[in-house]
Amino acid sequence: MLQQMKATSIGFVCWLALSGCNLLGSAGDRLFAERDFATARDAYLHVLESRDDGRRVESALYHLGLIYLQPDQELFDPEAAKSALTRLTYIRPRSEYAVQASLLLALQLETVRLRETIRTQLVLGREAEQTLASLREEATETEAKSEVQSKKVGRLGYRIAGLQAQIVKLRKELEAAGAELTEREQELERLKRIDLEDPE
Repeated sequence: MLQQMKATSIGFVCWLALSGCNLLGSAGDRLFAERDFATARDAYLHVLESRDDGRRVESALYHLGLIYLQPDQELFDPEAAKSALTRLTYIRPRSEYAVQASLLLALQLETVRLRETIRTQLVLGREAEQTLASLREEATETEAKSEVQSKKVGRLGYRIAGLQAQIVKLRKELEAAGAELTEREQELERLKRIDLEDPE
């Protein structure tokens, strides 16, 4: 099976070479529309290697970015997507593809930021819950030892109440961040679906 796949890939490269560089972009777009992302990527990379500086390069960079942003594909590579889209906005900042690339980059950056926020809030929440459990244990032990230390128990209770309020706040922030992340990811998926349906 692997040898057959290699033979198919080699055959495709040979076909591209015989067909000429002008067909590379259109071949990549056709393959992209058919969701043959691996072969489409090879076609787009050949376009970039051809040193063409026209619209085919814009299309190649943009569609490479989209290919690398497919989370359900083995080619999923956010850093490679960022590189391709950033290069596009640099060499053709006013092109239609560059406008879309800038939007995708902004959404990707926002998604990364939200995921980092959620990770941070999860860590803070776990730390607060661990501290709360420790304080509750200490409060129980202190209360059992002596009524003389009732003031200390009161202070611990106050700290517990404060931590409980902090946990509630963190959970609300986490839910809000999660909802915002879901919205951004849905928006990103919507943009990708639009491009998958109409690669031109």
